[in-house]
Amino acid sequence: MLHFCLLLSLATCITCVNTAWNRFPPNGLLNRREASIDPSDYPAHTISIPIDHFNASDKRTFKNRYWYNNTYYKPGGPVFYFDSGEQNAHPLVPYFLAQAAGPSAVMTLARQFGGLAVLFEHRFYGDLTQGSFPFSMNSTTGFADEGPAAYKYLNTEQALSDPVYLANHFQPPGLEDYWSSLSPQATPWIWLGGSYPGVRGAQMRVRNPETFFAAWGSSAPTQAAVDMWVYYAQAERSMTRNCSADYSAVTRYVDRILTNGSREEISDLKFALQKAIQSAPGDTSPTVNRTEAEQMTKEDVGWNLLIPLDFYQYYGFDRSVLPFCNIMETRNNTQSRTDEDEGKASTTATELGLAATYNVSVAWQAFLTALAQIDYDSIPGSDDPIAAASWTWQYCSEYGFYQRGNPENPHTIQSRFISIDAIQANCNETFPYAPSSPEVSKPNKYGGWQINPSNVMFSSGEFDPWRTYSPASTEKELGAPMRQTVQTIPACNVAPPTDQIFGIVHSDMVHVSDMRALLNTSDVNHQNFQTVGFSSPISAEPFYSGIELFSMALEQWLPCFNESRRDTSSSGGGKVAAFWGRGLAFAVVSSIALHLFT
Repeated sequence: MLHFCLLLSLATCITCVNTAWNRFPPNGLLNRREASIDPSDYPAHTISIPIDHFNASDKRTFKNRYWYNNTYYKPGGPVFYFDSGEQNAHPLVPYFLAQAAGPSAVMTLARQFGGLAVLFEHRFYGDLTQGSFPFSMNSTTGFADEGPAAYKYLNTEQALSDPVYLANHFQPPGLEDYWSSLSPQATPWIWLGGSYPGVRGAQMRVRNPETFFAAWGSSAPTQAAVDMWVYYAQAERSMTRNCSADYSAVTRYVDRILTNGSREEISDLKFALQKAIQSAPGDTSPTVNRTEAEQMTKEDVGWNLLIPLDFYQYYGFDRSVLPFCNIMETRNNTQSRTDEDEGKASTTATELGLAATYNVSVAWQAFLTALAQIDYDSIPGSDDPIAAASWTWQYCSEYGFYQRGNPENPHTIQSRFISIDAIQANCNETFPYAPSSPEVSKPNKYGGWQINPSNVMFSSGEFDPWRTYSPASTEKELGAPMRQTVQTIPACNVAPPTDQIFGIVHSDMVHVSDMRALLNTSDVNHQNFQTVGFSSPISAEPFYSGIELFSMALEQWLPCFNESRRDTSSSGGGKVAAFWGRGLAFAVVSSIALHLFT
């Protein structure tokens, strides 16, 4: 409590801004369970943005949605911009701006530095009925009604221009007295984002450093690539060795049957796989139509083999794949134990795996048993056809990341029939007007693996599949430069050495584990493998270590903003100079305030 009193005492000399437009509880939601998780309780603001930023004669605009929370804003404070990326932004608002289930990075930083928190939606994404749509969208198919004429405006450059336009025309209702203070010429705009939004933040610091002063990019795959066979290879590396060996053996066994098996063998394999998928604990004999099962393509079979890894990206091996492995390796005898390893060792699991100890047929049957015993069909999914169509266009046209199987990898757990050609064929069928191959040079012009802007922190999860194409990649065989991640904070506006990146790699973590902390684990939107993105359902530690390091960096970088604009004559600039001229009293609490949530 002494730490909290220190926070208040340092803040009391600066006027808080509270207006009717701030729809968030003024207490900062220290009791986060009181916050509504219903997105409809948080109506959006909109800004009219050009559809085409690069054609002055095109006067068309569209309404882009954003939300803000000014609970902690003090005049002259920075703007903390959170980018929602390739999804409907509305469900994120309760968790990032109202902190419904735990603290978020954008609000924690706003509190520490007296800033304004903004959450911005990406063009071509939104709710089924309303969103940030330059053109009308079909809520059933997810596609823009204009077809090719619409999608030429969904690309890296147009999408990067939207936040720049927002920052330079930012006039949030209810804060009219502070509009001049909120421009990027008057106060620092600081970007936060994970995954694709993290990529955008790094690109923005290369492209528009005059608009966005600093950025934190979490799990940011800045190197776009057509071929991303390493996606599932990263998951395989985190597995127990017996499970990895059997998963790989089963994958190769299935590929052999699909390639060289008789018609009857292929039919039996597809039937057995479909039966396992439709089964559930206590119901291992579902009614399966053999004719329908036979309709599975080889690629379909390959994707179905990967069902146990559907939740790996956010939950990691222990929480998402290990239960499947335990059933497979013990052949559903998980309760039987020996005296070895303090009674934790199974009587039936073998060190080398079932295929090596017995034969691959035993491993295949055990794989089917595990698939049947974990009722993946009952796990609720989200159906967002607009996000699916828009992101498909983005990866088909520019980003690639085709997660194919690699038969040359001796440890592969992904079928060879999930190939680049198969994925490209799906792109061509979905978007006949897309490039014949993703034009990855367009996003990579900002540096790719070698991207090296100043005032940027990169964070990654050790076993994140997307780390492989991030600046923190260790994939030397793919061409990654093997840059070292260090915690030495570079000087303001000075890029780190080219063989280093400033940031942190979270041990044993996976994708975007640090943009918020999930403290209320009973939250209904975080049950049964559901999650509202950009947080770790496993541990809150990455959030605290990430926020502490970035706060320390901002303490060093923010005075530099004041120095570079000392001679500004605008009224907004004067307020900024006064704010940062107080010896950065606010910044000192950056690490102290972390204790509020422990």
